[in-house]
Amino acid sequence: MKMKLYCSPTSPYVRKVRVIAAELGLSDQIEEIEVDPHASPSELLALNPLSKIPVLVTERDEVLPDSNLIIEYLLTRGRGIEGLPRGSARWDALRYQVTADGVIDAAVATTMERRRPESIVYMAWLDRQAALITRSLDVLETAVPSFSLEAPSVVEISVGVALGYLDLRMPYLEWRNGREALTNWYTQFSQRESMLRSAPPAP
Repeated sequence: MKMKLYCSPTSPYVRKVRVIAAELGLSDQIEEIEVDPHASPSELLALNPLSKIPVLVTERDEVLPDSNLIIEYLLTRGRGIEGLPRGSARWDALRYQVTADGVIDAAVATTMERRRPESIVYMAWLDRQAALITRSLDVLETAVPSFSLEAPSVVEISVGVALGYLDLRMPYLEWRNGREALTNWYTQFSQRESMLRSAPPAP
């Protein structure tokens, strides 16, 4: 019996889980079930009343309805992802992870807002999200020397997924401009097999 992952091909939260699973060698143990959370299908609501993805159902029918919760669980099931450093470097690493997750949140919120009728789109709010993303990317640019290409942790995976989602949904930000270190790092990181296998379909 396999674990079941309720997912969508374009969700960055799902992609984080899929990359983690691939890096841990667990992909073959997971059956992916595509759902549309915006349609609130009964199958998904029975597992997560919030109608959000991803949701993982383990072999023991344990329901894990959040990407970070799923990742924490998967890390107990496989090997292949570098642990976070100890001491003060750990807090820096966690800060970069939270920053990358914040970029994902802001980009998803922007995408949702732009799907509203143009007459009621709140432009000031969109500008605020864009500014938030820009500031966060500037922080990540300075953090690149601490990022690994050979032995990534959840930090690097979070950053890589965030940048990939910006390419998918917000290419007009041109996030690479003025961020040579982050651009060079992502160019290489995005070629990892786990990233290639989890890449969303072209819009």
